[in-house]
Amino acid sequence: MTELEELEAEVQRIREKKKKGMDREKLRKVLNVLFLVGATVGLSLYFFYYEPGERMPALYVIGASMLFKILEFVLRFTA
Repeated sequence: MTELEELEAEVQRIREKKKKGMDREKLRKVLNVLFLVGATVGLSLYFFYYEPGERMPALYVIGASMLFKILEFVLRFTA
């Protein structure tokens, strides 16, 4: 295998690796949007819908949206 063929193979491997990385970025963006929407809905429920003393469903919504953020955080810092 010539040096040029080796370089072409290396470039191809790098391109394949970058394609896989883009999928992870898109997933991170989707998880982040789900977190933002869930947190906004949860806070709206907490302050405007439920009376004091019966706000646990709103806290469940906020907690579920936090799980999306934790998943996004893990994806960001893992290889």
